[in-house]
Amino acid sequence: MQRKSPQQHEKKFCSFCDYTGIIRNPYYEQTGEPAMTPCPKCVVPHCRCGGEAPYYYFDGGIKECFCRPIRMKIDLIEHIYRRSGIDKKYRWRFINEYKSRNKLGEAAKAAAYDIINKFPDVDKGLFLWGNPGTGKTFLSTIILTELITRNAVEGRYIKISRGFFNRLRSTFVESSETYGTSSAIEKEFAEVDVLVVDDFGTQRDSPWEQETLYNLVDARYEAEKFTIFTSNNNPFKSLTDIAGGRILSRIKEMCRIMEISGPDYRDTL
Repeated sequence: MQRKSPQQHEKKFCSFCDYTGIIRNPYYEQTGEPAMTPCPKCVVPHCRCGGEAPYYYFDGGIKECFCRPIRMKIDLIEHIYRRSGIDKKYRWRFINEYKSRNKLGEAAKAAAYDIINKFPDVDKGLFLWGNPGTGKTFLSTIILTELITRNAVEGRYIKISRGFFNRLRSTFVESSETYGTSSAIEKEFAEVDVLVVDDFGTQRDSPWEQETLYNLVDARYEAEKFTIFTSNNNPFKSLTDIAGGRILSRIKEMCRIMEISGPDYRDTL
């Protein structure tokens, strides 16, 4: 029987990278290095391609390097992350960086941990509400980052603002570069695996805006897609009169509603 080489044995990773083969570099901005790299203990020592794409090496023939699956996954994650829409100050922030200030924050962090560890086997998304500056956006983008980096799933962050509605309106203007793309934009938000909707319910001046919000919520609900909403307002009060109460009804079914209130979190970012 031919003896297997070490690279032909089952590929196991180590505790240093939490058995993922990937480590996160918390100092990537200061060092100019990538935010994610192959584990230096259990992947890099077996690398024979030198980290050069497409991660093959020559040994009497072209062979796939031990590191290739990990480097390909990192490439995919980085591609997805560039498209996520997360604001720069929230990029590459992880759950260990969220410091809860009170019992409400601790409960929200525990819910985030549960989602991160169980995804995609989670029953409901989240609706985080509370006074401004309490870490709702920070925690929601942390969850999105964790899910993308752990699962390589498509995720998007959108802020419900005047700019969001103006972007959609521009798709109906013939002179606009985005003319005719409204269906594609709406489909993208409806079908993406994970969606964070920030400042939900704050812009609702017209029936068209209310209907746009309802259509987004309803599409996510019908497709059973994981969604996180944040709002500065109590949804049981602020959403009651929007779209005849249909938005609130959908959100109660698809999300766990949690309050986060307390001191301003943004001073620590």
